[in-house]
Amino acid sequence: MIKTVKFVTVAIRLKVRWCVCAYFQNLTERRSLLPVETALGLMISFGSLIATIIFGILAVVNNNQKK
Repeated sequence: MIKTVKFVTVAIRLKVRWCVCAYFQNLTERRSLLPVETALGLMISFGSLIATIIFGILAVVNNNQKK
């Protein structure tokens, strides 16, 4: 039981260290990311594209069912 507790404690400490290291690595990577305004614009454009494709498919299916 005691060995298991020690192992879990060590595993948690290693996980915390890994998370802290990953956080600081992401700080340098974030410099190359897009600004928020650009990212939101891209998301809206992509959503509009997907909606257009879906509604286009629905329109074709509805026209085929009416005939």
